[in-house]
Amino acid sequence: MAKESLILRFPFLQWLLAHLFPRLRQWSVQEWPTVLGKARQVEFDRLEQIATLAGVIVVAWQVKPVTSLGASALISYLVQFVYLVPVLLLVLGPFFVRRIRRGLNAAVRNRDAGTEARDGQQ
Repeated sequence: MAKESLILRFPFLQWLLAHLFPRLRQWSVQEWPTVLGKARQVEFDRLEQIATLAGVIVVAWQVKPVTSLGASALISYLVQFVYLVPVLLLVLGPFFVRRIRRGLNAAVRNRDAGTEARDGQQ
């Protein structure tokens, strides 16, 4: 049995996705998981690849070696991880949103082309 999507269960998530991806409103909410899955399969373009690499390098550069003898190295790195993961999401998030928007635009073009082809055959 297929696992029910979180999108279908949470109205706040639907609202958030509709605001992040305005093109998504052209489909019914039941189709959103499938459409978003196809949109996420779009390859990163050159700008997104470079930005992802640069973002990971900048955030990794912020990881500092342990200088204090009072704290263990593991605890120190875990604390750094906890505050650097949200920074990484803030740096890379816009590029992932951009990629999904490109995928949704392509899906709209494909759907419109399919509709026009069907109308032309009739």
